[in-house]
Formats: sequence, structure tokens, C-alpha cells
Amino acid sequence: MRCDRCTEKPCREGMACTACDAAALYADPEDRRMMRAASEVEAEYYGEINRIQEIILFSQKMGYKKLGIAFCAALSEEAAKLSQILENYFEISTVNCKVCGVEKSEMGAMESDKVGPISCNPIEQAEVLNAANTDLNLLLGLCVGHDALFIKYSQAPVVPVAAKDRVIAHNPLGALYCSAIFKRMMKEAKNQETK
Repeated sequence: MRCDRCTEKPCREGMACTACDAAALYADPEDRRMMRAASEVEAEYYGEINRIQEIILFSQKMGYKKLGIAFCAALSEEAAKLSQILENYFEISTVNCKVCGVEKSEMGAMESDKVGPISCNPIEQAEVLNAANTDLNLLLGLCVGHDALFIKYSQAPVVPVAAKDRVIAHNPLGALYCSAIFKRMMKEAKNQETK
């Protein structure tokens, strides 16, 4: 499928362009409950509240009591501020990416790959929050790939708060909104095709 190239978007009107049994995908009662809670937050507050407020309301509708935050050590201040807000509603457990202080050489990183000597440890971040028995885990700026590992090993559902982007203030979509950056990236992509 290439939905990004579709100009008609019939799915927005409930018309399927491919055969699927969507109802069967949500047969699990917990999945249905999650979809309902997300739909309620969207319907009640569309365009009125920010993502953090949506996370609070979604978590309340789900009856979650304990939230985990897996964050990049470079975003420690943001994690502290997020925790300050969330701890008024939930029990909070947090874990930064450098948990256990493992040397990058122990993780198989080449010398040239080292930005610093201590490795991020996303699997351990997931294990720490699994042991804390969190109901929902929030991702705050983990590196590309590390976020994938965290999601893979997290026992609780995962919601991103922010995606890391060291160049554009942790706003990856900025590269699509800023025409100069987008044009440069397209030029690089086209040059890649000719190699």
C-alpha cells in the first residue's frame, strides 16, 4: 500500500480501499477499551489540549495508576518537569538511558561510534519499568533504534511524549515543515538514487 500517494482518501468516509476485518483486529477487550479511551479524548478535546494533557486524560480513562517514563539523559530537565506534572495524577517511575553505566565497548560499539564512553541501555530501561509494574510507559527522546528496543521489551503499552531530534529542538516534523530543510533532504535523497 502507498496511502501517502492517495488523493481521494475514501477511508475518511468509511469506504475501504482494501479488504480487511478491522473489527476482528480489536476483538481483545483491552484493545477495544484503549481505542475507546483514545477516541473519547480526541472527540472531547480535539485541538484544545496538548499531548501531555491528552496522555493524562487517556491514562485516567484507562484507569492507569502507575506511569513509567523512559528518557534520554540529555532530557533530564524535561523528564523532571514532566514528572512534576504527572505525579499529581499518578504514581511515577522514571529511568534514564544511562542506567547501569555500561561502557559502549561492552555493547559492541566501535571506537568511532562513541559520542561518550557510556552506552544507552534501552532494554534495561524497559526491564526497570517492567519490574515497577507500570500501566503505561512514556518515551521521552530516546535515540532512534533505542526507542525501538525499548518498545520491543516493554511489557506495558508505550506512548511517545517526544521524539529525539538533536538538530530541530526534538521536533522531527520540523524537517518536513521547513521548506529549506525539506528541499535539502530531497536533494540528498535524489543524489543517493544515482549512486
